Amino acid sequence: MLLEIFSAPIASGAQLFWTIVCILVGLGAGLSAIDFRSTHFKKKEE
Repeated sequence: MLLEIFSAPIASGAQLFWTIVCILVGLGAGLSAIDFRSTHFKKKEE
């Protein structure tokens, strides 16, 4: 399905949009993982 979206003859704006979405999702996951680690280690120290 994603390959169809990327290979479809749509304006490059769609590819840019999906790239930005993937980057934002990746950043969000990374930030939440860092937040989870910091809270987890803080609880361990106590």
